Amino acid sequence: MPKQKTATPKAPAKLKAALPKRQASQALTPAFNARIEGIDYDILEELTGYAVRRAQLSIYADFTASLGAYDITPQRFSSLVIISNNPGISQTRLAEVMGIARSGVVAIIDNFEQAGLLERQDAGDRRSYMLHLTKDGHKQLAKYKLVVKEHDDRVSQHLTVKERQQLRTLLGKLCMETK
Repeated sequence: MPKQKTATPKAPAKLKAALPKRQASQALTPAFNARIEGIDYDILEELTGYAVRRAQLSIYADFTASLGAYDITPQRFSSLVIISNNPGISQTRLAEVMGIARSGVVAIIDNFEQAGLLERQDAGDRRSYMLHLTKDGHKQLAKYKLVVKEHDDRVSQHLTVKERQQLRTLLGKLCMETK
């Protein structure tokens, strides 16, 4: 029996390029459960990386539920924040900051440009562009920030303010280079 398509919410025309493209596949993905009763996890229970990954999957699922209707992923949200706070940043520098391939940044930038959230400005070199959010880009980012803040409060609701800061500090230590 063929699967029925569900209607996608309508959005303003200028956000059409930023509408959900993966919504149908996400609807078919089962909800993530970080801990399943009756499963022996053996050494996985002792691994920091495994615990971080399980937490990340759970947090990502909530993020997607919160901003999925706008096709805003954590990577896209982070890109908008970095560009907003660093006007004129180059695509190459953005890729470096984000820790992704330059081609990945180009795809993100193309999407935002089509949606009217961002514009590329010539940097005097045909291979380099300075990135700036448009007025609508700033407006949309402000809306996204509110939703992301609610998401963050929800996923960390069982932690005190001090524990949240401690967790960010500890996770930062995991990102430090080992010698």
